[in-house]
Amino acid sequence: MSNLVKYLAGAILLGSFGLWVYAYGFVERSTPDEWDEASLGAQAEDICATAIADVASMPTALEAADSKARAEQIRASTARLSAMVDELASLAPATENDARMHTGWISDWQTFIADRYKYADAISEDPDAQLLLTAIGPERLDRRLTRFADTNKMYSCVAPTDV
Repeated sequence: MSNLVKYLAGAILLGSFGLWVYAYGFVERSTPDEWDEASLGAQAEDICATAIADVASMPTALEAADSKARAEQIRASTARLSAMVDELASLAPATENDARMHTGWISDWQTFIADRYKYADAISEDPDAQLLLTAIGPERLDRRLTRFADTNKMYSCVAPTDV
């Protein structure tokens, strides 16, 4: 075998190995839905932590006398979450990418809030009503909100499970 073929085979082998090292190795990559500016997540976490603590202090389903009382509990906790979303909407992303993600995230939260209000209306009439979430893409809305929050270390900004 000629030296040229040996060198060529060696270069291909090293190049292939180098590609795998790059793909799985030491190169730090961010996910597509990670804030460019981490301080945005820290600000959001502070807002969400306060709101979630407020919601956690509210009466639960076990404390509701009937489905109408439960509907009022859901409306009260949803109103607090709605105020949280208004605060989150006032955050000012520094980059165009963050602004785009922020707009989508707020829109998802607003849809989630609307779905909770619809559920409160439904449960006041039917104690067996189910919380139905608007379909947005291939991922459930609550999972989408939670994934985005987890990715950006905003653990209090996950979709609440109080209903």
